[in-house]
Amino acid sequence: MQDHHSRSDVESPPAVGSALQSAVCDGSGLSDAQVKEMRERHGPNEVQTKQVPEWRKIARRYLDFVSIIIILAAIVSAAVPSEGGRGWTSFGLLIFELNLIVWVGYFGDRNAGNAIKELEELSAPSAMVKRNGDWVDIPVKELVMGDIIALKGGDIIPADCQLLGNPEKDDKMKIDESSLTGESLPVSRGPGEEVLSGACVNQGELEAVVTAVGANTFFGKTIALLGAPEQRGHLQQVMSRMTIALAVGAFLFVAGIFIALLARGEPVGYTFIVFFVVFVAVVPIGMPVVTTTVLAIGAQEMIREKAIVSRLSALEELSGVEVLASDKTGTLTLNKLSLDHEDIEAAGGRTFKDVLIAASLSAKWSNADAIDTAVTASVPGGEEAIKGYEIKQFWPFNPVDKKTTARVVTPDGGELLVAKGAPQIIGNTLSSPEERAATDRYIDERASRGLRSIAVAQSADGGDTWQLVGLISLLDPPRPDSAATIRRAQELGVEVKMVTGDQLAIAVETSRRLGLGTHIMEGSQLMADKTLGSALMTQVNEVDGFAGVYPEHKHRIVEALQGRGRLVGMTGDGVNDAPALKKANVGIAVAGATPAAKGAADIILTEEGISTIITAICRSRMIFRRLETYILYRIASSLLILGFFFFGIIILKFEIPTWVLVLISITNDVSAMFVSFDKVHTSEMPETFRMGKCLCVALAQATVGIISMILLLVLASPERANWWHLFGITLNILAPENNYTEGEVVAVMYLALTALIQLNLLTTRNPSFWWRFGKHTAPRPSLILMAPVAAFLLAATFIAVYWPERIEPDAGRGSMDGAGWAAIGITWAYVIVWWQISDLAKTIVQKVFRVSEEHVERRKREGTPLPGWVAAMDLPNQWASRASSYIGSWADTVWAPMARALGQRVRRNPLTRAEMQSQMSSALSLSRMSGIEVNELRALQGRGAGPGAEHKQLRKSVDAIKAVAVNLPDNTEDTAYGRASL
Repeated sequence: MQDHHSRSDVESPPAVGSALQSAVCDGSGLSDAQVKEMRERHGPNEVQTKQVPEWRKIARRYLDFVSIIIILAAIVSAAVPSEGGRGWTSFGLLIFELNLIVWVGYFGDRNAGNAIKELEELSAPSAMVKRNGDWVDIPVKELVMGDIIALKGGDIIPADCQLLGNPEKDDKMKIDESSLTGESLPVSRGPGEEVLSGACVNQGELEAVVTAVGANTFFGKTIALLGAPEQRGHLQQVMSRMTIALAVGAFLFVAGIFIALLARGEPVGYTFIVFFVVFVAVVPIGMPVVTTTVLAIGAQEMIREKAIVSRLSALEELSGVEVLASDKTGTLTLNKLSLDHEDIEAAGGRTFKDVLIAASLSAKWSNADAIDTAVTASVPGGEEAIKGYEIKQFWPFNPVDKKTTARVVTPDGGELLVAKGAPQIIGNTLSSPEERAATDRYIDERASRGLRSIAVAQSADGGDTWQLVGLISLLDPPRPDSAATIRRAQELGVEVKMVTGDQLAIAVETSRRLGLGTHIMEGSQLMADKTLGSALMTQVNEVDGFAGVYPEHKHRIVEALQGRGRLVGMTGDGVNDAPALKKANVGIAVAGATPAAKGAADIILTEEGISTIITAICRSRMIFRRLETYILYRIASSLLILGFFFFGIIILKFEIPTWVLVLISITNDVSAMFVSFDKVHTSEMPETFRMGKCLCVALAQATVGIISMILLLVLASPERANWWHLFGITLNILAPENNYTEGEVVAVMYLALTALIQLNLLTTRNPSFWWRFGKHTAPRPSLILMAPVAAFLLAATFIAVYWPERIEPDAGRGSMDGAGWAAIGITWAYVIVWWQISDLAKTIVQKVFRVSEEHVERRKREGTPLPGWVAAMDLPNQWASRASSYIGSWADTVWAPMARALGQRVRRNPLTRAEMQSQMSSALSLSRMSGIEVNELRALQGRGAGPGAEHKQLRKSVDAIKAVAVNLPDNTEDTAYGRASL
């Protein structure tokens, strides 16, 4: 038998070089020595993108919005005299806080980057390469020029290649170059033609020889000049806008303090110092650091759960998935097909052996899928049984045709077409009505037993008429844990819908065995209407699964579910699944997925089965809980500090040393950073970030905290209530008239504010009362979280008790004196009481929102409108989102030009990655029509050296194409597209 993959009759392409022609011509591939030589000469097959120097990354952090504010506050503290002294202590603490945020953020981002690199290495693409005469699977980056590689549907072309084969025997491949050229339709490429690195094989199988690797590929040189794009997920964008919104709000309130102090006749220098220091204490400067750290740690945790995250922001979206549209084969079932000879039904007087031989002629014997493996393994006598047959041409399986076909020369010299595939597809081609009826009967009977059917047919007249050879049954049993895992998913509020290309009867039986229900919708119904109407969305939302699904049906399923406001996770493994994976809120590439599917997915699984997906969802919800804890804590702390000082300074004329406030700010940010390591439970419901809910919960806690702090200031002040004598405390003998000095009041207020802020961390982590630990609330806090909280509280207590009167760090307005153990003990009791009240307020608000969320989930499933009070609960979220978006957009508009001006030396590239890629895509779109060959365009692109030369040469290549293309007729869509892009 002649192997249809053999390419010995094809000449080696000149680009490879004469030294390697023998390796290509005889089909043996490169030897180890040749591989070493080519790697030393041309380097590895990877593009080293232009990296931003580390010092520039650090410089950017010192030039961002919050850093500039801290620097200004530090300068004002040291430069502006107040009461005869300068705030050098405040200056030192502010510089310390600045460096803490910058360097912790820098190392956090670097660790996150390292985590992403590890994830990329784990999901690195591989290629089938012929080395030393054998086919081996190696990482793509190890390819060298001259390597012979195998390309098939779903592969991302790993390097610039020239296709091998016989143009008269081998069909052309369908190549999707849209990501490179912008051309929406696949192009045909056959033996002798060049294909570009990064394009995707839609259909066909051919071998190819590598002609260029790494930066020497067509787009490699351009990509090497560009840094990787900075991708920011939805949650990170929300955090950024929230930081800006809080900063703007804080600015307005602190401006009120500034105006009140000036109106009171306070010195301008002191007023400026208070303005900047209070502003810095309120702005959540550590929010980006904590967000990135939590996501990076979460991504590493996901690896242990056999799930690789392709982008960090997908963790947030995965936690909110409400519907999981799961492939049946390999995910819900074992994908280990078994074939029973007794279940084979032969047609036309043939035997079961005849059926298996015919099926194996249209199957791959090596590098085969599960069906071909089951078929070829069942042929009596193995490959010896088909030794007399010669396969002249082979058409591999693709998800559209759902069959494989071969053109075969039989031992007696006759020529046949043999096809094997989905019985409903093969059945439609049969010429005999009796054979079509027998096929339908076989499908229904086997499907009722949960068996998968395959039909085999042949044609002796070139495909004009087809005769049934036989029917084969394959068993793909459900995974042992699938039913239990689906029940667990339902308990977590995730609805699982089965998606399969099998017939309706098989889908119904499999769905019944899995406990999903038997209300199954056929794929053809999804495309009955061109537009997606309300009735179809309702039907898709209500069914238990889908049968007879084609790739385009998956996209419609996602679209319909999203039309009902549901967050959708979609699994896929094939090249044609990529659009649906991109459309879904979370695209999940299952184990064994094609490179194209992996490239479109947000989560890549390394282990088969739905249990891996559900475990990943649980893990993502834990990550979300940590983020939510930090957000609640930081907003509540900011509002508490802002509210207390706004009313305390304006109404009660309270003065506090600025260094004390900076100290509170530092301890606040440091303790919050340890939220990344806290223990949390997974949620029993899908989690989505609701800014309105966070603001309401934080506002409830902050309001109680502000009231308690203002009341304590009134009670503790000697000129007001002066409640100390009520407790029989021995007063400080140095205090005039046996009253506590203002310095001792400052010590009391410092401890109370620090304690309330630190204890709020324990409150916000639990949706119920802070002390109620359980499965549906929160576990006990981790030691890593408790250690800094306890340390800061202990330190604050000793400072408030023992701080010596004679030490005034800033030698200016305000001082702090140790208040003694008695007063501090009373203060601690007061704080604990109000902390419980704050916890009660938080728990009530959380309970109200939790009930409303349950109503929302139930009404979504039922498709009924929400009650009025539930809809009203979402108003704060809408207002907060709009306000945050508006303020964030306004701040971006104002700050972006300033940041660009300050960072001119940091960024040199005048073009972004997207702009550069777009121009190169447009150039290639017109290259063939304008008569400029690919090699000429590469030469135009590669000339020149020195700073900026790459952009000049790119412009030359674009201009050269434009000069020719300007005279092209406007009769093609591609011409119009290319001109518009250029």
